[in-house]
Amino acid sequence: MQQQIIFLGAGNMARALIAGLCNDGFPAQQIQVHAPHPERRDALAAEFGVHSRSAEPCPLPPEAVVVYAAKPKQMRAILTAWAYELRAARVLLISVAAGVRLASIQALVPEVDVVRVMPNTPTQIGAGASTLYAPAELGAARRRQAEQLVQSTGLAEWLPDEESMDMATALAGSGPAYVFLLLEALEDAAVAGGLYRDQARRLAIATLRGAAELAQQSGLAPALLRHQVTSPGGTTAAAVAAWEEGLRPLAKRALDAASQRSRELAALLAKEL
Repeated sequence: MQQQIIFLGAGNMARALIAGLCNDGFPAQQIQVHAPHPERRDALAAEFGVHSRSAEPCPLPPEAVVVYAAKPKQMRAILTAWAYELRAARVLLISVAAGVRLASIQALVPEVDVVRVMPNTPTQIGAGASTLYAPAELGAARRRQAEQLVQSTGLAEWLPDEESMDMATALAGSGPAYVFLLLEALEDAAVAGGLYRDQARRLAIATLRGAAELAQQSGLAPALLRHQVTSPGGTTAAAVAAWEEGLRPLAKRALDAASQRSRELAALLAKEL
């Protein structure tokens, strides 16, 4: 990609995306970070070599990609301030603000092409899982532009409708926290059973990473892979029986709770914006 990428915001998600882009070979000199806190944007400049800029609106490169990576509640103030520059440069605006619906964004910056993206934190190592949604009228070239940016940081999945973004956020956006919680629980259980903590952590991480890579490379359904490693009457069968007592309803309850919270936040933000 030859276009310029402009970040409005210098928080954790901006850092994750910048790290993923730079690790994928995108030139840091083509990335600008505009944020009100010099220490945050300067830290990104020092770490990755991107350009640190003030939060004050300024002319933007033509056809640039602008990533809104500030807090959702700040969107009205920030996009209103930048509205003229965004329209004048005919940018593609990518919003990673969780819960802010497309209609709310388009109302703030009419005549600007917008794509919603929900990335997750593994984007910073090129192992992200991001979902995208755009209105039907957005052209193919703009869609490719957004997809190329997201694919540089991992998996990119287009959603058929905006309502699906809530469940996709619950699965992929929040998902790394579930994996870390599982790692923590496995580590603690193994330590309680007699393993040293550093050893338990290494084994847990390697096991989850290996299982995920096997699932991806084999292309087989998780249920089939589980059956392949579960011998009747064996140790795995005993453990799986314990997991089955509560894992499936717990997973559903967790994703439903996250999805519902996403809808609630969207409703609150729609009123504020």
